[in-house]
Amino acid sequence: MEDPPLSHASTRTVLLRSSWANVNIGDVAHSPGLITALLGAAPQARIILWAQRLGEREEAMLRRANPTIEIVRGDIDDDGVPNTPELLAAWDDADVLVHGSGAGAFRDDLMLAWRARTGRPYGYAGVTVDPLCPPAWGPLDQLRTMTRDLPPTYLEPRTRETLAGAEFIFARDSITLEFLRAQGVTAGSLEFGPDGTFAYTHRDDAAADAFVAELDLTAGAFGCFVPRLRYTPYPDIYGTARTREFDRRYAINAGTVGPDLDALAAGIAAWVRATGQPAVVVPEMSYAVELAQRELAPRLPADVVEQVLVLGRYWPLEEANAVYARARAVVSMECHSPILASVHGTPTLYLRQPTDTIKGEMYADLGAGDAVVEIERDGAAGTAAAVERLLADEEGARASSRALNRTAVDRLHAVAATVLTGEPPRPYPLASEDLAGVAAR
Repeated sequence: MEDPPLSHASTRTVLLRSSWANVNIGDVAHSPGLITALLGAAPQARIILWAQRLGEREEAMLRRANPTIEIVRGDIDDDGVPNTPELLAAWDDADVLVHGSGAGAFRDDLMLAWRARTGRPYGYAGVTVDPLCPPAWGPLDQLRTMTRDLPPTYLEPRTRETLAGAEFIFARDSITLEFLRAQGVTAGSLEFGPDGTFAYTHRDDAAADAFVAELDLTAGAFGCFVPRLRYTPYPDIYGTARTREFDRRYAINAGTVGPDLDALAAGIAAWVRATGQPAVVVPEMSYAVELAQRELAPRLPADVVEQVLVLGRYWPLEEANAVYARARAVVSMECHSPILASVHGTPTLYLRQPTDTIKGEMYADLGAGDAVVEIERDGAAGTAAAVERLLADEEGARASSRALNRTAVDRLHAVAATVLTGEPPRPYPLASEDLAGVAAR
């Protein structure tokens, strides 16, 4: 049962540091998702978004989704002081600084500067702290074993200091949670709290209707398929020089794009052969449009290619969310499209690449471990078989997707209550792992 709304007197003004990127609709969804959860717990709460990267299109979407949101920009100078008047005012007004969902606990300097200047609390809502990736990679069970073998002094001292000073840390996956507990991180609260994207509900139904009409689709009679490289080619996206580390990542992409996309192509073929319905290839990240056209399309078997449509543009989040509501299934090499699909109870699979972070464990944590396919271990045959299993029990897949979202949103309500009041969260049983005694390991 959902908790009752929090009273006005008990809620704090929240400065949410989030909105990491515009080129990934999963990252775009982090902010409005968590804001929706916060306002669901306390509709009267004052939420100030400290945006890191936010384009005009994404800002307009945010304001439509959450009309009361305030947005500020800026950074800190060498003395740890906000360098824009709007950010300085937000620092003066906010009662708590919150690091939103993301692939790491970024910028220790910002959190420590906040504490030094304001003396007020800070915390983390839905973060992954992956101690091994990169350079290590593997399926999630192997990564958990590797992480358990790390010494209890593995965390960098500055990161340990920053995390230990937090009022709360909500880890979005149990491997992160286990790792931080084993490292002796002594935050005020250290618990599980899923990705804010689970609570993102805003959608552009008019755009989705136009999408369906333009591609001559029928709602409920097409699948969406999302491609990905093992490493995002950020130098190409942002027009920056490649570092030595990115040279390594590009080389890995070159050697793995073939077998990875062969697996996705096998899933698409299984879909078309079993349903006779279109497969629409759509992007979660901007670069995936060209990737699908250049690398995926030529890998499709001749007998299914006429039923495969490749979207030739990077689409807005709210359009994608509405299309996923109309899809019969969503099969994605990216982690967040299945989360968006779960908002609507759309059957979904996450084809996880071994170089992705441990964030994918959140599916098992929320009771939907069967939604994850380890693409390198299971290969094309395993991917095709997973699609066939989904189609063999669509009602079960739909129920699992709904349960995944319902469980996540319930937990996000508890996260929101802690963020807004500072009160410790209620205990939460994880489906994937019994973490009792981890802190003593």
